[in-house]
Amino acid sequence: MKPVQDYELKKFFAYVTQVLDDLGIPYMVVGGFAAIFYGEPRMTIDIDIVVDMERKHVEPLVKAFPTPDFYISKEGVLDSLRRRYPFNIIQPATGAKVDMMPLPRDVYSRIAFRRRKRLVIDESGHSVFVISPEDMIIAKLLAFKSTKSDKHFRDARGVLQIQWDYLDFVVLRKTANAEGVGELLKTLEQSILDDGSS
Repeated sequence: MKPVQDYELKKFFAYVTQVLDDLGIPYMVVGGFAAIFYGEPRMTIDIDIVVDMERKHVEPLVKAFPTPDFYISKEGVLDSLRRRYPFNIIQPATGAKVDMMPLPRDVYSRIAFRRRKRLVIDESGHSVFVISPEDMIIAKLLAFKSTKSDKHFRDARGVLQIQWDYLDFVVLRKTANAEGVGELLKTLEQSILDDGSS
């Protein structure tokens, strides 16, 4: 199967988020797509969305993605809500896929969800809920801490550098310290200041 094209992924993303809005399912875009909104442009094939779903949402969500145009498993969604792990929606014709993660129950995840921002993402005025830039940085630093993948560190640096003048550094530093990535944040801040790029 050929890789999903960028325009196909963006069209699929717009449709998925419109469905979530129409069904009243609270959500927050995270991961690579969110990093692109705030940071440096780069290719991504990942659409990651945190959803605060209830059982009443399952049936209408599944109906919004009918076969054969889409694939979504009702049983998989129900099991996902029970066990708190991701489920996905796939568009077979393009290979586009979105991973939906039920909102974790830990305190920080719920605080970050409340701080999400509504952003306009294209020329048509379509807007979506996206993780805040402060929490995007924290999420990427936490991912780097657990995986040691430089991709996450670069994403965190890109968001920090580009959003520097708009960030709430009090919230950012307090959250970083609370989540155990305060020293990593200091390293990032210093590297940007040393480059004179803030």
